[in-house]
Amino acid sequence: MKNKLSIGEFAKLRNITTETLRHYDRIGVFKPIQVDPKTGYRYYSILQYEELGTIKELRQLGMTIDEIKKYFNNRNLKQSVNLLKDKHDKLRKKIKELQQLEESIGEKIKHLEDISQVSNIEEIIMKEIKEREIITFDKSIKNEIDLSYACLELENSLKEIAPIVASNRFGAIIKQKDIVLNKYLESVVMFLFIKDQDNIDEKYIKKIPKGNYACMYYKGSIWDMEVHLKKMIEYIETEGYEICGDILQIVQIDISVTDKIEEELFEIQIPIKKY
Repeated sequence: MKNKLSIGEFAKLRNITTETLRHYDRIGVFKPIQVDPKTGYRYYSILQYEELGTIKELRQLGMTIDEIKKYFNNRNLKQSVNLLKDKHDKLRKKIKELQQLEESIGEKIKHLEDISQVSNIEEIIMKEIKEREIITFDKSIKNEIDLSYACLELENSLKEIAPIVASNRFGAIIKQKDIVLNKYLESVVMFLFIKDQDNIDEKYIKKIPKGNYACMYYKGSIWDMEVHLKKMIEYIETEGYEICGDILQIVQIDISVTDKIEEELFEIQIPIKKY
């Protein structure tokens, strides 16, 4: 059995490419035992088998080249254990993030599949809805520019992974006092439903009370709500109910998943009680 191997022979033993070996040589992480001064051919020793195998596995563990160089710098048991512990901690954090992302994607898919089956558009239905928590900065919006800035500020307040795309977490609040005065779009403010209060200032968190809500889906834009609100308010009064809180308009399907305005879907939720 020969000790000195060509770059091709050595690469084949470890199932890597010759270019990888050349790259490792150039950056100083793994060098051949000999380079022919005339031909430039690289030769490796079978005794380097363990070192290259360790490098390959450390790369599989996600270590950077700099971390691998540090690993091989005066190796000892304590140093190796500490480096592996550090990588293990980072890996567990990454796994947790991926698990959260997987759960989030699953929720988004279910929401879009369920909401795409809604057929009772512009029909008024009654729902009993549990208490919810939102974040809002109570800034009134008057146009698309205001809307964009309000949504951006809310989105930036969250520390979650991909919290907004394909979700139904954005919404608008129409104050009850404005409805009484027939000023439907006078002081609309944006909000976000929240899942995790970490890193969110408590003064911006509000609770939406549980209770009975008159609800309606409609297609269009946020600014098309007034005609539907009037229809709903007339129905509520006719049925012997009264409005008992602020009105919510929730974005169910938005521009994060479609460019077609006819596919955008909103839901109006009006808290009600019997006279």
